[in-house]
Amino acid sequence: MAEVLPSDEHPAIRETETFLGCGYCHEAFPEKRELQVHIKMTHEGKEYHSVPAPMPQREQGLLKKAPSMAISRNIPLSEVNRHCIPEDCWVALNGKVYDLSEFMDRHPGGPTTIVAWAGKDASKFFNDIHKGVKIDSYLRPEAYQGDLGLDESLMSDSFYHTLREARIAEVKEELDRVLSQVSGGTKADSVQRLLQDKNITPELKLKLQRLETQKRAALDSEDYAKAAEIKKSLEELLADDDHAHLHDVPLETTACNIPLSEVARHNKPHDCWVALNGTVYDLSDFLLHHPEQRNAILAWAGRDASAVWNKIPGRFPSANWMDFFMRPEARMGEVGPEPSVDPKMAQIRQLQDELWKLEGPSDEEIQAAKAAMAKVPGTATSKEPLGEETRFPKLKEITAGKDLPFFSRAEVAKHNSAEEPYMIIHNKVYNLKTLMGSHPGGDDILLSRAGTDATKDFEVFEHSEKARVQRDRDMLVGQLVPAEATDWNAEATVAQVTGEEPSETGRYLRYKAYDVAIGAISWYLYKTLQNRKPLSQFTYSRALRHLHLIMAVGIFGAVGTAQAAQHCEGQTKKQLLWWHKQTGIAMLGAILMRIFFRMRSGIPPRFPGNKLVQMIETQSLRVFYALAVLLPVSGIANEYFLKWAPGSESTGKEEDDKRNDRLAKQSIDTHKILGKFLQYAFLPFHLGYTTMYHYSQGRGVVRKVSPFI
Repeated sequence: MAEVLPSDEHPAIRETETFLGCGYCHEAFPEKRELQVHIKMTHEGKEYHSVPAPMPQREQGLLKKAPSMAISRNIPLSEVNRHCIPEDCWVALNGKVYDLSEFMDRHPGGPTTIVAWAGKDASKFFNDIHKGVKIDSYLRPEAYQGDLGLDESLMSDSFYHTLREARIAEVKEELDRVLSQVSGGTKADSVQRLLQDKNITPELKLKLQRLETQKRAALDSEDYAKAAEIKKSLEELLADDDHAHLHDVPLETTACNIPLSEVARHNKPHDCWVALNGTVYDLSDFLLHHPEQRNAILAWAGRDASAVWNKIPGRFPSANWMDFFMRPEARMGEVGPEPSVDPKMAQIRQLQDELWKLEGPSDEEIQAAKAAMAKVPGTATSKEPLGEETRFPKLKEITAGKDLPFFSRAEVAKHNSAEEPYMIIHNKVYNLKTLMGSHPGGDDILLSRAGTDATKDFEVFEHSEKARVQRDRDMLVGQLVPAEATDWNAEATVAQVTGEEPSETGRYLRYKAYDVAIGAISWYLYKTLQNRKPLSQFTYSRALRHLHLIMAVGIFGAVGTAQAAQHCEGQTKKQLLWWHKQTGIAMLGAILMRIFFRMRSGIPPRFPGNKLVQMIETQSLRVFYALAVLLPVSGIANEYFLKWAPGSESTGKEEDDKRNDRLAKQSIDTHKILGKFLQYAFLPFHLGYTTMYHYSQGRGVVRKVSPFI
């Protein structure tokens, strides 16, 4: 058996526990259970016997390898757990580990969701929400840290951390050696490094963390203007005479000859620069007014997007997109050469970054991050309280100083008629009389919940803070007695408000439905390729026949989801309405394509027959085109007047809010009337008369429209 480690061995290794050597051979193991298995499998019949042993040559070889090979690949979950603050946020997804610290501010769902899963395996949650999404297409290459899980046959979890501690000692030693060669020391050149600096005062660190958290809360609500204001406040704090000497964080921006390293600093929605064909553009103001363009642009925020120029015409970045959207004031300057960098400083930065990655946040830093988040409403994690006043602070101003009477649930239940409809929402009692006749969802939905607690139904739909403030200002009449109130702040997740989580059986059936849909589409494409015979003059063109079939499926899908939503509650109802909206928008695009193809393609001559029948067929088609356009347009108009139309917040006129509510109500009423006419009148008539007419002429209606015959 080899001797123990000499005294000049690496200090991080000397301080670890002695390895357990096998008493029957030269193998050594860091844990007792591993040696027990070895003796049982290799020395059958022998008793457990261990002797002190040095680190095996295999592990010593791993220790001498580059850190990216010895430390960064095959990461145990215990290592992921350590990186659990916004500034150092690791998340495991489907067997891979990513550092999402930089990405969280660009996340389409906001940073709060990512912070809630910091240091955890979020695979199940991610797959439920983003089925089929490729996360690598949204992340920078450097975000990938390694694969999750160690190969226990090569390295144990404890030995992984032994290697990590040894590497930390090496990096510190190397960092001290390089720092001793640099006169004047070094200062942090970014806010992230400044937060990592252990020499800054706790007061400054707390202020920086609080501003960063407030910025994330603004980004979470897509309030880019507020995020930009917070960024200015942070720069003013760093520019203060008391703090300016502590860092080298760049605070001013040059207007020409901008190096890509400077562009890389501006990679957030409120501070978004993109380099394109040698020119730097500031798209922050564009994102403020066009949030729908956010994902395509933010994928290249702080980067050179020339590589994908004109890859997808009409989308960013392409020539026709630039011609339509780009404004002269967005141009910042030309891409310039990179400034010279002291090799020693570059080496120091590299070592500091590696040390930060290996050490992870300390307990004090984790507590400081939690304290900073606790100071900002709406930034709680998955345990976020659900009370309205917690999420929407303006509501407190409405009820402040009011002496509201108390109601019991039994008293509220008596007010369930159109003359005086009461409703309970978040333990408050409202008289909905003034809302009757102007509610965008119609009076029926209000009367169906009159006299009851409608909190869950209310939260299913995305009521804005403006709508909630107006509701409390105009309709609040009292509050529930404390003994009967529900503590919404004690609720753990939004699923407890909007509906229960789906069962395992329900989730399985949902995934099977996706498989069936994929199979149906595959069969459709296969049959299309197999049936390409010449068409008769008495049939539609091939493109029209495909559109005819696709639109038939889409129309019945839109009608079916609307009918199903009327018989469901909670989250299920919300999901069905979402599918109804998406199907309607898809049908609007399809009908426009159908009109285009019908104008450009050969239209078959009308079948011979009675002129009255021909007139009915012609008018029926015109009614169909009108319905197919008006139905989705009226639905889109309702969404516009509810969410996007300028109101009192931008114009300062309360009559604008009333106008928007009135137009939204008219739009949804029109949408419902047209939908009922389509469902109960037009579809039965259209399908009935076409089928009977073609059958009477000896022709099958399926043969006329099927693309497979």
